[in-house]
Parts: sequence; structure tokens; C-alpha cells
Amino acid sequence: MKKFILSIVTTSIIATTAYAHNHNDSNFTYPQGVYNGEEVKHATYDNGGIYNARMGEQLAQTQPVEPYIEKIEDGVWAVVGYHWGYKAIIEGESGLIIYDTGDDIEEAQEIIELVKTISDKPITTVIYSHAHYAFGTQAIVDAYGDDIVIIGHPDLNMNILESGGLGAAIPELSPVLLARTVEQFSLLLPEEGPDARAATPIGKTKGFVPVNTPVTHGQEMTVDGVDMVFYTDFDSDTNDQVIVHIPASSTVLNNHLWPAFPNVYTLRGSVYRDPTDWAAGVQLIRDLKPKHLINTHSINISGEDKVQEALTGYYDAIMYLYDQTIRGIMHGKTPEELRYWVQMPKDLAEQPNNQMTYGELSYYPAYIYNYALGWFGRDTEVLNRIAPNEQAQKIVAGFGGVDAVKAELKNTLASAQYAWSAELAGYLVKVEPTDQESRQLLADAVRQMGYNTSASIPRSFYLSKALEMEGNLHIPALMFTGPESVLGFPAANSVEQYRVRLDPKVSYGKNQLLSIEVEGDDSGVMGMHVRSGIAEFISDLSTYPHEADLTIKMSKDAWAGYFVGEFTLDDLITHKDVKVSNKADVKSFFSLFDQVHPSKAALIPASSL
Repeated sequence: MKKFILSIVTTSIIATTAYAHNHNDSNFTYPQGVYNGEEVKHATYDNGGIYNARMGEQLAQTQPVEPYIEKIEDGVWAVVGYHWGYKAIIEGESGLIIYDTGDDIEEAQEIIELVKTISDKPITTVIYSHAHYAFGTQAIVDAYGDDIVIIGHPDLNMNILESGGLGAAIPELSPVLLARTVEQFSLLLPEEGPDARAATPIGKTKGFVPVNTPVTHGQEMTVDGVDMVFYTDFDSDTNDQVIVHIPASSTVLNNHLWPAFPNVYTLRGSVYRDPTDWAAGVQLIRDLKPKHLINTHSINISGEDKVQEALTGYYDAIMYLYDQTIRGIMHGKTPEELRYWVQMPKDLAEQPNNQMTYGELSYYPAYIYNYALGWFGRDTEVLNRIAPNEQAQKIVAGFGGVDAVKAELKNTLASAQYAWSAELAGYLVKVEPTDQESRQLLADAVRQMGYNTSASIPRSFYLSKALEMEGNLHIPALMFTGPESVLGFPAANSVEQYRVRLDPKVSYGKNQLLSIEVEGDDSGVMGMHVRSGIAEFISDLSTYPHEADLTIKMSKDAWAGYFVGEFTLDDLITHKDVKVSNKADVKSFFSLFDQVHPSKAALIPASSL
């Protein structure tokens, strides 16, 4: 089993020139300095991956170097460091209660064996902290029977069905979030070498079992003889959090105190995470005055004073980000300016759980601004910018041409001005997309940013981009999972989502209505009406004022296979479980829509076929 913190094997010093910035107050941090000439010490993971040594030093304060099982009180254990998500075990009268089952079946099977070293009692109850660690439960059901009590938030089942727990704000974009999640968690990076991946929670067999005992905020329940109070009103990285208070042992189980500052914006693009809601959850836990705190990601804390100190510091840091962002907006700062306006005071930044080792502070203020007011920062000159490629051409020309830009880039890279180098090289690649020297200059810039960042998420994105520029990697735009992602829903859900694949170039001037019926499903007879560049979904065709021009009747398996790209359009039309009014006409109708690429990692525009 891999530990999250991999040992430092070698270190190197990169000598850089100092970079002047406009935040001279020594009481505040300047995390962007690592991209702008600041000296950075590097270390390597066991697999050779280079990273900022400071990240490992910081995480060692809140995550274990070696995994452990600790008895917190009689009948309460913390299982820490064996996997990405930590567990709590509570002894009940007849069995054991486990808080979270992990990322996959294989993880839960390992946990089952670890639990046997604690007690001979079977696991009879599962509590989900949130949707991210609910995928090992099938292993527990297989081991102990299907009468397991599964406690969780009322919204958790639907969140997992809609987007696998990734938090898609728009269900149609779940495949995009999946592709970006794979990039976020290093799966596109090589297994060995300087660009090698960090530890990742993704990649094994999912075994989700739905919540069968939902709980609500403030609900008191005796679970196998153990009195518990559940709190569900406060979100952290999902909107289906369950905080558990066990009064008898003065213990709180939670996913609100992390080993690092909250990842308010994910880069993969999940639903808005409200810092005030996260802070309110931390505040609630603090006000319960627990003696013990068992955390989903951070080492457990015991001692009321230590718990209070950690929670207060975490609350203060979250609210500092939020309040100073709002203050900056009131001062007229744009989203880009806020990246430098909001800098964390050192007395907060240096507290162990407030470190920026997962995400980065710089992109949180812009995210809050966008949620509050949209992308427009009242800098009217950007309201109608010229097209990005045209902009790049003008900037490169302004520097004196491609060769002049390359010469400038070599100078800025040599002086470790990586942020500016990356931006400048980005313009160059837009102008010369196939020029390998230009692509390599961009790769060189973002690779150093990946090595220098103190946060694991941007490291993965930076290094993925470097490998892509060198032609060693293709970054997928989206990723479709198997048909099961469709089969678990009413057919109407995916049929409606299909409308966004309409290509306006080939559908221009068309006016056709297709009747759609999926057998073995309660969705009834639906419709899709293409009118030029619009596809209108009709949930009940019997109430629609137009007669269908075409019909298709199919099994749910056939539709699911086509929707996710298991079947081609020809496969669908000729499938044994599919009946159509006219094969050529129905195929022509579906040909107006983008088709899933054989890789299932892209859509092919209908106009290009």
C-alpha cells in the first residue's frame, strides 16, 4: 500500500535571481514567488518525480510518514495513512461501525484485514463522510452480508449517480470533469522519472452501495448501541457531508479539517464550493468542543486545546480568503488583480493545516469573484477582445517576430521567470503550433512551474502540459465511462443531455421530430425536435403539438452503449434491439449530432464527417 507522503530521496538547489514583487510586507506570504525567480529546493518521490521539497516538509506536519492505527478511546480507533482517505472505527454492541469505505473495493478489502487486528466483530454499519469515499462498500457487503446499515447524506446517492461524485454543476459536462479529474490526479503522468506522478486515489474497482439510512442535520440516533449526532447542513468539498459527533467519547468524525487549506476551486471544475459554508462547518465542530478529532485526510488530533487551536486557525484562514476577496472587489480589483491582492498573513499561513500543498491560493479569489459577479471585472477593454490566435500574432509581431520571442524566452527561462515565460511561450505556440522549438520552450517553462509549485494539483496540470507540448501525451477533452453511467438513470436523463451534441453547421435549416422510446424504462415516449441549430427535448411526446417525422424504439442497453461510444451510429441502427421507421432517415437524423470518438475521449463534430 502506498503512503501519501513519499520519502525524499535526493534534493537539488536551483539558484535563481530575486524577483521583485509589489507585496513587500514581510508579514504576508508571496506564493507566486516560486514562479518568478525565487530559489526553490527540490526533492524526489520514490518513483523519481521531482517536486518542491517544501511540500513534503509541510505535509509531514499533518499527514503520517508511516500509516498507523490509534486507539482514541475505548471502542474508538483512527485508521490513518494507509490510503488517500482515513477511516474511523467505532465498536458497537454487536458489530463495528466504519466511517468511510474508501476509493475502491481493493482498498476496502485491505481495511477489512486491518480492522481484524482491532476486533473480531463484523462490520455492520457504514457511515459515508461524503461522496468521495463511498466506493469500497461492496467489499464490506460481500464479506459481511447485504443487510449492512449504510448511513449518509440524503443527496449522496444522486450525486454519485449524476457524476460519480465529481460534483458536476451541469450533468452534461460530467465526461469533461472526468477527463480533468484524471489530469488532476496525475494519471496522465508517467509512472517513473522526473515527471512521474504523485500518489493518486484513482484507478481501481468501484464498489458503491447506496445509502439506505439517510440522516438530517442535528439528528440523534443510537447506532448499534452507540449514541451519535449527525450534522449535514455544512458543505466542504461536496454538498453531501456528514459530520458525526459521539458525545460519550467526545469525538467528532469529519471531512472539514484537511491537512492543507481547503481546495475551494478544483481546477477540474466541480460545483462552487462556498468558503463560508466550509467555515461554518468548522465553526460547528469547534463549538462542540470535542476532545478528539478524527479527520478524513489529516492526522487525528486529541486534546481539547489542540483541537480548538487547529479549528480556529482553519476557520480564520478560510474567512480571511473570503473576506479579503470581497474587500478587494469593493476596492475595484479585477479577478486577475485579486490573485495578487489577497495574500495570506504568515501567522495563518504557517499553521500546519493551512498550508497550500493541494491547491493554490492565487486562483481562489478569482473563482469567488466569478461566482459572485461573473467573469467581467469592469475592465471594459476586454469586453470584446480580438480572437486569441489573432492576439497572439500581434503580440509576437510586437516583439519583433518569432525569432525575437524565442530569444526573449531563452533569457526569461534562464532567469527563472517561469510564469512570464509560460505566458509568452503560449502566444508563440498559438502562432507556430507545429514548431517543435516553440513547443519545447513552453514545455520547459511549465515543467519548471510543476517542479516548483508547493501544491500537488497544479504540479500535475503543469507536467501534463509539458508532456503534451513534447508530443508524449494527449490530454483528453472528455472521457466517457461505460454504459453503467447511463443505465443507473431514467433514460430521459441521457436523452435530454444528448441535445447538446447537435452540430449547427449540418443541422442548419432542418426541421425534424424524432419519436424516441426506450424499452424497459419508465420514461415513456419522448421526442427530439431539431429546428436548425436547436434540439428541443420533449419529455412526453403525447402532449407535443407536432407529429413525429421519424421513430426509434430501442433497448436501454442499446441506447446506453451508443450514448457513451461503445456502439457506433451504424451499430445502433443495425442493433437487434433497435426498431426504426426508416434506417436511412433515422441515421441521417442522428448524423446531425457529434459522434463519440473511438477513444471515448473526444467528440467528432458532425460537420467534419
